[in-house]
Amino acid sequence: MKKLQAMQSNVKPMPIAFSLNKDGYIRPNSIRNVVLALEHDPLMMKTFAYNEFTHEVDVIKAIPSLHISKGQMVDDYVSLSLDYLEGKYHVLFNDKVFNSALIKVSRDNAYNPVKEYMEKAFLAWDHESRVETFLPNYLGADQSDVTTTITKLFFVGAVAKVFQPTMKFDYVLDLVGGQGAGKTTLLKKMGGKFYTDQFTDFRDKDSYAIMLRALIVNDDEMTASNNSSFEDLKKFVSAEQLEFRSPYNRRPERRAKSFVLARTTNEYTYLKDKTGERRFLPVLADIDRQKYHPVTDMDKDIVQQLWGEFVGYYKAGFDFGMNRDEADQLDEHRENFMYVDAVEDEIDRNLSTWSSDFITSKELARLLGVDDLVGNRQLAKKIKYVMDNRRDWKPAQKRIDNVPTRGYKKK
Repeated sequence: MKKLQAMQSNVKPMPIAFSLNKDGYIRPNSIRNVVLALEHDPLMMKTFAYNEFTHEVDVIKAIPSLHISKGQMVDDYVSLSLDYLEGKYHVLFNDKVFNSALIKVSRDNAYNPVKEYMEKAFLAWDHESRVETFLPNYLGADQSDVTTTITKLFFVGAVAKVFQPTMKFDYVLDLVGGQGAGKTTLLKKMGGKFYTDQFTDFRDKDSYAIMLRALIVNDDEMTASNNSSFEDLKKFVSAEQLEFRSPYNRRPERRAKSFVLARTTNEYTYLKDKTGERRFLPVLADIDRQKYHPVTDMDKDIVQQLWGEFVGYYKAGFDFGMNRDEADQLDEHRENFMYVDAVEDEIDRNLSTWSSDFITSKELARLLGVDDLVGNRQLAKKIKYVMDNRRDWKPAQKRIDNVPTRGYKKK
């Protein structure tokens, strides 16, 4: 962006070579004429640029006299610009011509503010490592290898989404417990202007447009998760592209999911489905163990140093594939957040005293006080679900009285 502005600062005002009609007046239906005005008029030049991160037009130079402010382009600015051009050049361009010219001018001046921020953060990084103490210090999380693994996966994943928007990344950071610890504030400060929690489910295509303007998308208090089926949530987390229709386009758009998803909750045992839990990275906050609070102690310099370090890991070729030990540690860690109902609790209790290394579903049912498993399909389904997702037992077959019998073998 600075390079673009430096080049533009050398442009000297000169008469604009508008295309004229046969009567010698500026042609009002010429897209090229509006392009020339936006590129060369002393007041309008260097005002609009295409944001490659949000895929929208940004105002990069305020024009106070026209009530145009820096930031996102809004419809009012079209009318204000047209009024100015009419007053100065005595020509009335219509909205359609102006918007077409705006696309051309802004695309010629494309930039990516998030990528620029990340590069700047990397250059400013003092090369002091903070990844191991970041969440322990600011949320009171356990200082452990698992916490470090989760921190790297999520935040380096966010960096990767900036530089490689199409990269597959299907992990979700879950900040759990620690009411008042500042979980949401931490995510807001890390996301800055590119943070959002303004959505209510994972199917609303209007929400997709909001999400795609952000780098960190936070399902605060798991509102959207609670409003969605687990299948919808898994589908959304695994999606590499999102399809939606923006208000200004006639056709649906498909864009790379260029953000990472986080969630916050005060409910400790929130993981209720065992079939897709490996996507979720839970971190337990503890206000009593916090050294610093995100609200008062997490300033822009700290945030920049953290991002600089995460960019450093990315540039060094960070491997998002976990080794066996890391994966096992994470699986064991997740079990602390798993919801266990009465049936599962009773299965756990009986397995802990079971003397054999093999057990059938029928034997488990009898231990639960049910003799006829065939007539109780709901329990049969529950036993299969629980046993299929245990880390210490696996589906197996054994000959009992010379008859092949399905069951579960202890690992």
